[in-house]
Amino acid sequence: MPDRPFTQTRRFRIMRTMVGATNPLIRAMLRRGSGGPMAASLLLLRFRGRRTGRWFETPVGYVREGDTVVVVTSPTYRWWRNITGGTEVDVRVDGRWRSGRARIITPGDPDYDAMVALQVAHRGPGMLRGFGVEVGDDGRVPTEARAAAAVAAHLVRIELAGDAPEHR
Repeated sequence: MPDRPFTQTRRFRIMRTMVGATNPLIRAMLRRGSGGPMAASLLLLRFRGRRTGRWFETPVGYVREGDTVVVVTSPTYRWWRNITGGTEVDVRVDGRWRSGRARIITPGDPDYDAMVALQVAHRGPGMLRGFGVEVGDDGRVPTEARAAAAVAAHLVRIELAGDAPEHR
């Protein structure tokens, strides 16, 4: 493991600023379905604000297997605070809007190991390690590292359902 996670470096802060500046353009591209190669690793996530009830959209990196989508995010971003157990969301993936239910997966959740394994299978252990999550070569977070993993990165599981309305 590195001395400190990538999310606590100057490079990450610069990257986060750049991502924030380009998000409107990326959102527009993904909304139109013209995300190109980006669309293979980014989707548009639409959710309601927990206080305002307004709909928000944000591009997020993801991995997918069937109707299960896993998003890993840094606690430094705030959108995940709107995701509570079973939150209704829409995602724009494969050029269309799909509805689904999202929830934060914690190390104590029975699905945690499966979601980590799915992430590692598609992106390798380096992605989670970059967030400061200790991941073994077997794709598992050791028991003694789980408490720290819950603070370093948030896993969001989205179970896709049917088509969602184009505009909310």
